[in-house]
Amino acid sequence: MPSTTPPSACRHCGIDHHEHMQRWTSAAGWHQWTQPTQQQVKQRMTVRRKARTTSR
Repeated sequence: MPSTTPPSACRHCGIDHHEHMQRWTSAAGWHQWTQPTQQQVKQRMTVRRKARTTSR
C-alpha cells in the first residue's frame, strides 16, 4: 500500500471514498466503498507519518 493512501480509504482496494464509486478487486469482487478497519486506519497513519519524517 502506497504511503499516500488516505487513512479512511476503502478497506478492500485503498481508494478514497470520494473517488471510489464501484470497483473490482480479486479479493472482494465488485464492491462499493467499505469502511476500513481500525487496524487498517492505524497502519495507514503510521506509514504516512514515517514517510513524512523520513522525507525531512
